[in-house]
Amino acid sequence: MQANLILYVLNTAISVIVALVCFRFLLQLTQANFYNPISQGVNRFTAPLTVPFNSLPTVGSFNTGTLVSAIILQAIGASFCMFLLGGIPGIGQLIIWSILSVMGVMINLVFYALLGMIILSWLAPGASHPGAELLNELSEPFLSPFRRIVPNLGGLDLSPILLFVVINIVEAIVIRSPARSMGMSSTVAQLFVGIS
Repeated sequence: MQANLILYVLNTAISVIVALVCFRFLLQLTQANFYNPISQGVNRFTAPLTVPFNSLPTVGSFNTGTLVSAIILQAIGASFCMFLLGGIPGIGQLIIWSILSVMGVMINLVFYALLGMIILSWLAPGASHPGAELLNELSEPFLSPFRRIVPNLGGLDLSPILLFVVINIVEAIVIRSPARSMGMSSTVAQLFVGIS
């Protein structure tokens, strides 16, 4: 019982840390307002975790160092939890699972940012809260390609629905299916936050 509680707390802590580093990566990728207090808090918290990888190249707004740090943190955390459960997979399998997990976390973050933006547009349209601004800045770059495809229906924006469909397809085909085909059990999937 106590071992399960320790594993649960450890896995939750690792999941939160990986999610914050992924959030930092998405903020950089979407070029969200750095002066937003939430952005600054995320950057301040995750800075020590990404410093060892700052020398990796950054291509435009794609920060390779932040992405690599998220993958390595996921791999270390999951391998430690798996060690406590009694086994660690091969390094190649662990790295691939960690890459899939980080991709899953980022997709989930975009999904929830989009969902939050939609809810806020109903409840508080035009809100100037830092959280509302950040949700908009995070989801808008992913929505804009779909806005070009879906015609404007007189104030009714259907592009989020199309993005939700694409997110679900990508999760199923690109993340969950390869993880399962590589022998990831449901117990192990719980240790990889973006796959479970």
